[in-house]
Amino acid sequence: MRVLIVTEDQDVLVPLRKVLAEQGRDVLHSPRITGVLDFIDKAEVDLVIADQQFADGNGLTLLESIRKEYPNKLSALLTAPGSQYSSIQAFERGATDSLPKPIDRNETLAFLKRADSMKSIREQGTTEASEATSQDFRGMYGATQVMRDTFKMISRVGRTDVTVLVTGESGTGKELVARALHEESGRRNKPFIALNCSALPSELVESELFGHTRGAFTGAVKDRGGLFEAANGGTLFLDEIGDLGPLAQAKVLRALENGEVMRVGGTKSTRVDVRVIAATNRPLDDMILDGRFREDLLYRLKVITLHLPPLRERKEDVPLLASYFLQVFAERHNLPARQIDEEAKRALLEHEWPGNVRELRNVIEGALVMADGTEIGVVDLPASVMQRREPIAMPTAMMLEQAGDLPFVEARERALREFDRAFLSAALARNGGNIARTARALGLHRQSLQKLLARRDLRQAGDQREATEG
Repeated sequence: MRVLIVTEDQDVLVPLRKVLAEQGRDVLHSPRITGVLDFIDKAEVDLVIADQQFADGNGLTLLESIRKEYPNKLSALLTAPGSQYSSIQAFERGATDSLPKPIDRNETLAFLKRADSMKSIREQGTTEASEATSQDFRGMYGATQVMRDTFKMISRVGRTDVTVLVTGESGTGKELVARALHEESGRRNKPFIALNCSALPSELVESELFGHTRGAFTGAVKDRGGLFEAANGGTLFLDEIGDLGPLAQAKVLRALENGEVMRVGGTKSTRVDVRVIAATNRPLDDMILDGRFREDLLYRLKVITLHLPPLRERKEDVPLLASYFLQVFAERHNLPARQIDEEAKRALLEHEWPGNVRELRNVIEGALVMADGTEIGVVDLPASVMQRREPIAMPTAMMLEQAGDLPFVEARERALREFDRAFLSAALARNGGNIARTARALGLHRQSLQKLLARRDLRQAGDQREATEG
């Protein structure tokens, strides 16, 4: 494996180069980002380990460029102690791993072991995973027409500095859209700052956005700049902007109109050059009617409105996204590459995905961890995905007519018995007659299912299958 270390820090380079060389790796070094992409191809680099900050760019931006230009290359971010958020950002930008600073020999050896395993998985690469990579647009995946139109709109709007309002249900990927707009713009080498307006109490949001002066409130022991100042020259993403309080809304409006911000407790304004991208899953138009959101601010925010459809309206993208997530999590958790069997694919396509892409991501990660065989089956999927597969059959007119002369209790018991037999037979068929797998899929204990099968005269089929497998 040929490794390229991109860092200006000699305290990182020297010990890292030493451990890599001891392990027989061919080590190359670049102190700057400029020219790295061309060098990766010419030098046939297998793994890039990049620091975060450089005089000529940002390490996260480099990772994203590597993913776009060389999707099969491995990459990792060097992270400062305790900076878990940096690792998360690195994975979102396409990194396959992270390596903490200062360099520790044992951690580096474990890192190399993971890298070798990841390289093997990538070389196996399934056809579906390759197709998913080809449908990548700055970390978003989709082959449906609505998503292709979304990508085109991001590319067109991203080149401008207009304010954008991104709408859509929770979990549809609104922050990914904001990051893509930033990366498509001329501000791509400047800061991208994100704030979830619902994550902080209303009294703290104003200070977080605009900063404060010393003594402005209890605990303000020194002057502190806000996120508008931190994002100067770049992009500020305000997620869940519908949760902003009235005072913060007024100050955001002033910043958008005049390009000026004033710290809490301050007496003078500071000019900032910030592009604002806002997002919401709330009906801001309705909030205007009852006075919870400023109409003038909404008009200022939605110069361009970009709506993300829920996953249930683009189910053709589910297999594509599932294949991509399988590849990501197999590498991240050092697990063998697996495919999804046809039954599980049907279950994924039939599910309504109320949590959208975020829910699918979590389902695939959990299924990959739970799977024992070479494929992911329905038994590996959570109950939330399986609870809708067959509609509950209501008693037919013939059944009701036949039960018409029976006492109520007996008639109900007969209907329940027929329902149980139909439901359990279908569940056994879905799981190949295996009682253990069926019990897991239905959320029952194995012994409880066996008793229920015996009570409904279904024990024999299940016992025969278990005997053949035993």
